[in-house]
Amino acid sequence: MHNHRVRRGRFTLQPNPDQIAARRRLGAELRRLREEALRSGQDLAGALGWSQSKVSRIEHARTLPTVSDARALLSELRVSPRERDRLLRLAEEAAGEPGTWRNSTGAGLTRRQQDFIALERSATTIHHYQPLLIPGYLQTEEYARRVLEMAGSSSVDRGVEMRLARRETLTRTGAPAYRIVLLETALHWRPGPVSLMADQLTLVAELAGSPNVGLRILKLDHEQVTYLQHPCMVFDFGATASREALVETLTQDVRVTDPAGVTQLSKYIEHLWSSSLSSRQSLALIRATAKSYKDGRA
Repeated sequence: MHNHRVRRGRFTLQPNPDQIAARRRLGAELRRLREEALRSGQDLAGALGWSQSKVSRIEHARTLPTVSDARALLSELRVSPRERDRLLRLAEEAAGEPGTWRNSTGAGLTRRQQDFIALERSATTIHHYQPLLIPGYLQTEEYARRVLEMAGSSSVDRGVEMRLARRETLTRTGAPAYRIVLLETALHWRPGPVSLMADQLTLVAELAGSPNVGLRILKLDHEQVTYLQHPCMVFDFGATASREALVETLTQDVRVTDPAGVTQLSKYIEHLWSSSLSSRQSLALIRATAKSYKDGRA
């Protein structure tokens, strides 16, 4: 029997980020197979005795299909035994073990935070533009805590936990490739003492040296080719799903799935990347700025 601490009226069990990532991949694969079979969602639902909305929710990862549901779908779509076994294993991964589910009112991550991490863990490449802050997955605990407090977060500890979990995504085996553009402002906007910034930029330099990370600084005194007012991330999922984007604001993230909109945002980030310092020059600037903080010259 699994031991969960329960708060009356607020207890909910939620999957961990790896389960959500598996659910997204499973939904995308099932949708691909249905389209290849030239079956509509309504037709497939009718054959299974389901509602069309159930098929749609499974394909868009809005609901967790049981392994039995996945088996029924795969049988109706007449996939090969090898493909069926692979996707049933993915369905089992999405379902997870009961002990891996977390109480959203306890120390675990909130649903929104888990979904955000899952989006990153599902991606093959992440394109990120940040005009003011150091990105969350590159933040030290002290920097993150200061930023969350300034934003009026009601759960600073969980917010810090989210950032550490996102860093695990960047450093884990099979991590996505990151292409990060920081406006030079991010190196100088200071939410705490100079010692905080020295430690923060030292960590950025260390992580920017990872094989899967490309990081460039967009200089303020260089002629600009375009602009983005808000932080923006574009996620590539390879052949498993269509690209998506997130435009971040202080209070919410705007999810963009329209292909034209995602393409436009991707072009903006690519223009900013091309007009930034090279990765080598950017790393040298980050290290020099970190040293100036350490020396008290910043």
